[in-house]
Amino acid sequence: MSPEKPAARWRRCRWVVTALVFGLTTLVSGPPLGAAVDESSAWVDEPIIGPWNPSAAFDEPVSRWQEPVPAGVDSLLFPHFTGQEFNELFTTAALPNLSSISDVPTITESPAMDEQIRAKATERGYQRRPLPADFALMRLIDDGLALQRPAAAGWLALQRDATEHGFELELNSAYRGHRYQREVFLRPLAATYELDDFAERLKMSAPPGYSKHHTGYAIDIGQPGYHDFGQAPVYEWLSADNFANAKKHGWIPSYPPDGGRQGPVPEPWELTYVGVEAILCFHQPHDSDDPLCNG
Repeated sequence: MSPEKPAARWRRCRWVVTALVFGLTTLVSGPPLGAAVDESSAWVDEPIIGPWNPSAAFDEPVSRWQEPVPAGVDSLLFPHFTGQEFNELFTTAALPNLSSISDVPTITESPAMDEQIRAKATERGYQRRPLPADFALMRLIDDGLALQRPAAAGWLALQRDATEHGFELELNSAYRGHRYQREVFLRPLAATYELDDFAERLKMSAPPGYSKHHTGYAIDIGQPGYHDFGQAPVYEWLSADNFANAKKHGWIPSYPPDGGRQGPVPEPWELTYVGVEAILCFHQPHDSDDPLCNG
């Protein structure tokens, strides 16, 4: 047997170490909902980041501001939005590192059933969402949860701001690929599936291909000790004055109470990142004299 080449030996050792690390993490804590890597074959079927050593300093949000609005800014500077405008803001924001929308992923083993599920999802207002274009640009947060680079910085800024105001804010879910979203969507249901089951499920969860979590710009958050996040003190702080404290760091409600046909019922725990610039410029005309908004 010929001796193993150093490069090949290094590649083999690297993947063994990586597998051991993720295996130990799963044994100790179990995979959190929306984990960036949920099973070993994800490295092949849905490449997620790969072995990566996160920098101690996260990148600032992508914006001509180069950083979030200072903590002392007057919240009245932020425009107010209706629920439908919040939804439009996320859909139209020029967010970096997103791919073109690909072919629809499978939901069940029945193509006919999948078509009916997608039709009902569209009726409820769900929209197809893109995946990240380059997973190497993602940023790994805690417990295997990953976000797009500007959203990662915006999350850390929001969490720090909440802490300074006396609130504990935790990240429960972040990026989800198509395969993991399928698991989330089907988890409460028992095969053989009935179409009525999916009509109820669509009130609470997006089918694969339709989740804002696919983009890497959506988060589910919580406050320890509060099962109903809508009643948590930190939610009152976040949502005050049309979500001024969330906007300060580039975040908006993902499914607001007055959002109309938007997919699921309102979800106070889910926020989406659009950036401070998009928030300030949404109501500005394209030919605005504002140097921030005229490109």
